[in-house]
Amino acid sequence: MMWNRKKRPAATGQHGALGIGALVRVVDAASGGEQWVDSIGSSDVVGVIVAPGGNQLVGYPGVGEPLSWTVAFDETVYTKDGRGPFERATVLSRQLVPVEPEQPEA
Repeated sequence: MMWNRKKRPAATGQHGALGIGALVRVVDAASGGEQWVDSIGSSDVVGVIVAPGGNQLVGYPGVGEPLSWTVAFDETVYTKDGRGPFERATVLSRQLVPVEPEQPEA
């Protein structure tokens, strides 16, 4: 018996490609979330998702889409208010945009 489990709907939108190992760009959110800059002050912050950031939905880990992810940055980053440097941080899902890795030219 399959316990009448409903299939989870396919992910859509910008968050569909987010998951461990995904290369992402961190963007500023309209509301909430940290604002990040790299070591030279550019807001083009890139990193790799290394773990779920913790799901606060009803206190049950793994239920629903993760609200945040732990991102390891390609170089140390700072918040716009000067805190840091950070090698990794928990970032809201809505601030992460998947990036296609550059392919070497043949």
